[in-house]
Formats: sequence, C-alpha cells, structure tokens
Amino acid sequence: MLIDTHAHLNFKAFNKDLPQVIERATKTSVMKIIIPGAKIDSSRKAVEIAHKYPSCFAAVGIHPHHAPDYEILLAERNKRGILKKEFASFTKQKKVVAVGEVGLDYHQYQGYPPISASGKYVQKQLFLLQLSLALEANLPLIFHCRQAYDDLIFTIMSFLKNPKKKVMGVFHCFAGTKKHLASILDLGFYIGFDGNITYPENKHLHNLVKSTPIERILLETDSPFLAPVPFRGKRSQPSYLPHIAAAVASILKKELTLIQEITSGNASKLFNL
Repeated sequence: MLIDTHAHLNFKAFNKDLPQVIERATKTSVMKIIIPGAKIDSSRKAVEIAHKYPSCFAAVGIHPHHAPDYEILLAERNKRGILKKEFASFTKQKKVVAVGEVGLDYHQYQGYPPISASGKYVQKQLFLLQLSLALEANLPLIFHCRQAYDDLIFTIMSFLKNPKKKVMGVFHCFAGTKKHLASILDLGFYIGFDGNITYPENKHLHNLVKSTPIERILLETDSPFLAPVPFRGKRSQPSYLPHIAAAVASILKKELTLIQEITSGNASKLFNL
C-alpha cells in the first residue's frame, strides 16, 4: 500500500475526470490520498471530495501565495478572529487530517512583483494564525516553503519556545539545504519528496533523500504538478506515486516493499489515518 500525502485533486485540472483519477490510484495500490487546501474555496472543496470518496482525506489552509487576499482581514483583531473561526469550522469536519498547505514563499513568480517587506509580514501573520489553529485543533501541519527556509524555521522555533506548544508536520516538496534539513529533523518534522526526485539532473534532491532518515520520509505527487519520469511534463496524478517510491528505493538502495511499508507507516502515524 502507498499513501499520497499531497495531491491537489481539488484543483480545476481534475474537474473532468476525478473519479477516474481516484480509480487509477487505487489500481496502482495508492490506497489513501491527502488533498491540501490553498485558500478557503479549495479547502472547502478538499473536504467535499474527502466526504465523497473513501480513499480521500482533506487538509485545510491558505497557501502563502494567497496571503495578500487576506491582508485586510489580518490587519484587524476582530476580523482575524472571524477568519480563524471559519477555518476552525473546517478542522472539525470528518476526514480533515491536517492544516495545510501553509508557510512562507518569497519566490518571485512570473507576472508578479517581488515580495516586499510588508508582503513578507502578511505571510508571517497568516502563517502564525494557522499555526495556532493547528495547535488548538491538535492537527499536524503541511508546510510549504520556497526561498524562505531560514525565516520559516525561525518563525516555527520562536512559536515553539513556549513549552506548552507542540506541533507536528511535514515540509512538503522539500528542497532546502542540508543545514535546513538538519534543523527540520531536530524539530521532529517529516520530509516530503515528490516527482522531481526522479529527474536525473536533480542531484541536490537525491543527496537530500540520502540524508533523510527513512522513518521521516513521506511520499507525495503534488498533483497536478511535478509529474515523475516517465510522465514528466504531463499532468501528475496519484497513480504515479509508485514511480516516486521506486526512485527513493533506488537512491537509498533499499527494497521497494520496505520503502512502501515505512513511508505508509510514517504517513499513517503523522496524519492519524
């Protein structure tokens, strides 16, 4: 059995053939799929899909890329409370297993201006709100991070200085440095690897896989993105997860069945599946 811990089946890329996509996943032994939210609408849709399909589970959260949409709400205490209350209602839904994907993203996307200091501040405020939400709901987090690892790790460590605050989670689609990896592992988090580890030129990611204890590895497709070889360039989907598992087995020189067993156990433990 395999568990895809990150697949955006709530995105429009799957509007036309979602039942078939889920059926294909089952046929390739991908028996459970976690669908993360990126904002309120997609979080709601993730919950709806999870309620409809037995193999699917939901995570709810606001991706840092959408932080500007919530700047006004975050600026005022009472409105911030309204936003948190709305997401808290999601976390009480059956089959919601995480808060995510949440985090920081300082990458300059095509067609968008560079992230300003005020933009980074808004991202951090949104992230801290969702950290608190996960703590109160006793749910793990799915962290998104792009070109912001130092800030994200520092923010989490500062949040956890209170000994009463303890959160679990996974750094989704990890691509930081070995130093970042060491800090994340010290904090007790898991590491998610995706289809891009199958790309021959991605030696850095291959080395990160080697540096990560197998007991901390989760497998993800990040569908519809980052399709693994031999489907690179196509729409990714959960049925491609066995190719990612095979890549991890090859990099670590371990039996594929062992990788499947341990990573599925890791996912089950973290997300209480």
